[in-house]
Amino acid sequence: MAAGGPSRSERKAAERVRRLREEQQRERLRQVSRILRKAAAERSAEEGRLLAESEDLVTELQGRSRRREGLKRRQEEVCDDPEELRRKVRELAGAVRNAKYLVVYTGAGISTAASIPDYRGPNGVWTLLQKGRSISAADLSEAEPTLTHMSIARLHEQKLVQHVVSQNCDGLHLRSGLPRTAISELHGNMYIEVLKKYPRLWCMTKPPSRRPKLYIVNLQWTPKDDWAALKLHGKCDDVMQLLMDELGLEIPPYSRWQDPIFALATPLRAGEEGSHSRKSLCRSREDPPPGDRGAPLSSAPVLGGWFGRGCAKRTKRRKIT
Repeated sequence: MAAGGPSRSERKAAERVRRLREEQQRERLRQVSRILRKAAAERSAEEGRLLAESEDLVTELQGRSRRREGLKRRQEEVCDDPEELRRKVRELAGAVRNAKYLVVYTGAGISTAASIPDYRGPNGVWTLLQKGRSISAADLSEAEPTLTHMSIARLHEQKLVQHVVSQNCDGLHLRSGLPRTAISELHGNMYIEVLKKYPRLWCMTKPPSRRPKLYIVNLQWTPKDDWAALKLHGKCDDVMQLLMDELGLEIPPYSRWQDPIFALATPLRAGEEGSHSRKSLCRSREDPPPGDRGAPLSSAPVLGGWFGRGCAKRTKRRKIT
């Protein structure tokens, strides 16, 4: 022990005093919290005096309560009434027609109709984990593009949408017929993982007058709500159905015969049927062949593998002798 330092008994006594002070503070916090839950008319004179003596604790508890209420409101799903939603969709349709360069940014919400859970919804992955509940794994290979995926593919085909940026890794945009050159998968897909930072995606460094107009379709609060020109509270498929009707465009049906994941699949050979534990991917036998359903979405040859240009497996060059 250094000369002049506190002895062991003095350190233990100081620790007991510190712990006693902390316990007194916690007990006082609990008392103030119980009093604040009462209506002002139901509080006794002694309780009112305790609140007056504990202004710092009252301020802290009231701040916590406001933050909890704010988080709860952000998690609530809000739906516009049908007439209000139709009015907003008409405004959105006008923006789509007049846009010089339209980029669609998609997240987990557009794939919930394909039985793929989102994150912040009532049954989302993060919501269930916060409640201590287990989550079930979704087999992405069994999911199929939704009405929203097919609508976006048609909008791109009609040159109303120039590019799609997606946070999703389910590959459903590509399977809907959207060309690889028209999509940026920020986190990759179920075949390749990519970690990217995109600080310039929203052009927030530009003056407000030079930023692109932002239109949001979401049931919940988003961090970009205050910047949006229009916020539509509705399910993606419902909004896209109204939008396509307003634009006079037909939504193409999904067909496994035109799905690249099946076009690139290699059938199992004889004797390999029992060599795996996963469900086999195959076209539905009820679906007619491509000749009866029209031409495939794209007759161009598939280049660069599923991953796109620059991500295909390299082949060894033969040495010329």
